[in-house]
Amino acid sequence: MGLTPERQLVGRNLSKADVLLYRVDGRRIAVKDYAARPFLARHTVGRLLVGRECRAYERAGAVPGLAPFLGRLGPLTLATAWIDAIPLSDLPQGSASPELFDRLDAVIAGLHVRGVAMSDLHHRDVLVAVDGSVHLVDLAMAYVLGPRPGWFRRRLFERLSAQDRLSAARMRARFTGRSEDEALAALDPAARRLWRAGRRIKGLWDRLRGSN
Repeated sequence: MGLTPERQLVGRNLSKADVLLYRVDGRRIAVKDYAARPFLARHTVGRLLVGRECRAYERAGAVPGLAPFLGRLGPLTLATAWIDAIPLSDLPQGSASPELFDRLDAVIAGLHVRGVAMSDLHHRDVLVAVDGSVHLVDLAMAYVLGPRPGWFRRRLFERLSAQDRLSAARMRARFTGRSEDEALAALDPAARRLWRAGRRIKGLWDRLRGSN
């Protein structure tokens, strides 16, 4: 871009891009860039995830609470508006209000209406601003339903959407101090089925490895 970034957040591993903060004409812009990853990683995982994330942002459009998408800058980079907020993961456990998670649920529902499921929602993807507003970033693993999906794609989208709601409910329990059972009991039937299936798998795994 020919500019010096004001800030750089280095990717945690080979599959994560660096996030660079630039100021352009008074506007703060976040650039996700895989250029610093090793050659093989950036030209396989990097290209794949940039393309996937751009498609998800384009499909989602101006969903309230989603970082505004500014476009793809190249095969390894994309840009969004910078969100002046902190990750949910930086908040002490038990310190968040239930209303914060009501707002998160609304953002997730807005994405689902547009045919986008986060599919790997993590507390680092949730940003909380000083005014209490909630924003989502990082759609690299998002699943886009597409304009004319068949049966399989619809079923997969429903499963991944339920996973989003399950992840949000578990975050609600963790960061509000609410019991997990209470938070998960409020889920819709599809997400509760997913939760029960996960509990059964975990129970089987615990028995196989001899854990009580």
